[in-house]
This record gives sequence, C-alpha cells and structure tokens, in this order.
Amino acid sequence: MRLAGKIAVIVGAGQSPGEGIGNGRATVLRFAQEGARILAVDRDLASAEETAALAAKEGCECVAFEADVTREATLAAVHETLSDAASTLRMGDRLLVSFSGHGVRVRDTGTDRFEKDERDHADEGWCLSDGVLVDDKLAGYWRVFDPGVRIVLVTESCYGGGMGRDGECVVTPPDLTWMGGAVRTPSQVVYRGGGESDLPCIDRAPCDRDGIRASVLMLSACRENQVAQDGLFSGCLFTIWDGGAFEGSYCALFRKLQAAVGASGCGQEPRIQMLGAPDEEFQLQPAFRVDTRAGTPATTYR
Repeated sequence: MRLAGKIAVIVGAGQSPGEGIGNGRATVLRFAQEGARILAVDRDLASAEETAALAAKEGCECVAFEADVTREATLAAVHETLSDAASTLRMGDRLLVSFSGHGVRVRDTGTDRFEKDERDHADEGWCLSDGVLVDDKLAGYWRVFDPGVRIVLVTESCYGGGMGRDGECVVTPPDLTWMGGAVRTPSQVVYRGGGESDLPCIDRAPCDRDGIRASVLMLSACRENQVAQDGLFSGCLFTIWDGGAFEGSYCALFRKLQAAVGASGCGQEPRIQMLGAPDEEFQLQPAFRVDTRAGTPATTYR
C-alpha cells in the first residue's frame, strides 16, 4: 500500500445526485485502497458519511467532517489570488495552479485581439461557485506575469485541453459542426507518444504566444473536445506521484498518465502543452519540485 501511514484531507468528498461517482468520492476510495487515513470533508455531512462508510469497507480509517469551502471558489477569489501572484513572482519563480471540477464549452463571442474568435468558435471554461471562468479570462491572467516565470497548470475538467485558448494549435479553421453544444475539430499531435523516462515530449513551440510572456506548462485530463471521466485523471496522477516518491520529469509523468488513463479503455486522452513564451527545458524539470538537475537531454522545437 503506497499511502500506508499517511493522512489525507480530501475536500468535496461527498457525492452529488445522479449516476456515476464524483471526483471527491473516487479520490477517497482510491486513497483508501492505498492505505491512507482520511478526513472526508464535504458541506453535506450525510454524503461525506456515506463516503466514509464506503472507505471503511476498504479497511480504511475515514472520518467525515462538515465544512463549506465553495465560498472561496469564486471568480473574485481567483482574480485576487492570481493578481497577487503576478505582482509578486519574478523571473525564476514558479507557480502551481490546479483545478478539478466541471468544465463547459460556450460559444465564443470575443471581439478584440485577445478575445478573438478561436479557431473552433468556442470558449472552454471552469465552473466556479458563482460563474464560469473562460479560457480568455484565464489567458488574461497569464499575460500579467513577468517573463521567466514558470507556471504549471493542471486541469481535470471536461474540455480541459482547450483551457490554453488556442487548444491544440490547429491553424487552419476547420469546418464546424455544432451538435448539442459539442464542436468537432480535427486533431493535431502536440506531444510525442511512447518513449521512455525523461526524453522530451513536446516537440514544437506554442503556435501563438497570445501575449503571454511567462511560460505555462499545461497538463489536462483530456482533449478540448472530450469529456473527462470523474476522478480518473486525478486518481492516476496521485497513484503515479506516489506521495512524492516519483522523481521523473513532467514528460515522464505525462507518459505514465497517458498510459494509465488509456488503460481504462474510456477513450479519454490526457494532453501536455506549452503556452506563452517557449521554454524547451521546462518539460524536463522534475515534476512538481523546485530543484533542478544537470545533464537533462536537450530538445529543440520543430
């Protein structure tokens, strides 16, 4: 058991009405299987208790706790947090931004050059407690960061591959087919599948810096035209990360994620992309660590 002896606090551990299993409950059960002791937090205590009971069947010590943290998952809170980070961080600093929740697609109505119609005429967005944060707005935050700042963006949401605004950099506008809010777009490879260890996985610079001077490395649970299975990406990520025992690069992490999610057979395809200023070595840095290593293989964008 990889998490034996460790304690996990999981927020949103309950379950919303409907079929399937939510991200929070799925994470609790996965951690339970790996031997963690868990505090299951949710604003619905009865739902958290149901989750705790399921975890107990896995032999896990799990305690339910009632709390409501959604008041902080607001548009204003995101604005304040990212604005403060942009005013503080300087060249060489790093920032981790993560989101796990519902994602949506809305028709793009932007007019200026930074909110122009995207090639697929759709905006992707994160559902916060009081509104939707669309990719145009998120890109606006990245633009105020200084050059040389490295930002790691992890998103588990439906259509998450499009939160980079230009999605997968298809330059030629495709024929569009709107069907029930979905958009069909041609695909383009933005990473090299296969390979081993810490070899480069991103082989091209961002096709449009979009006014972003910082370098943003985005790991997303799926393509911009796919839905994400609840908890699958996070569960695989936590398993691979192994409580911090994983020591490989972001590319090595991505390849393992790609294989693990692919093995589920659901058709969901994780993505790794660079946004903003080109930074060939970012992808080869140790994943989610602040130290650097010498002698990592160099890569040149095509």
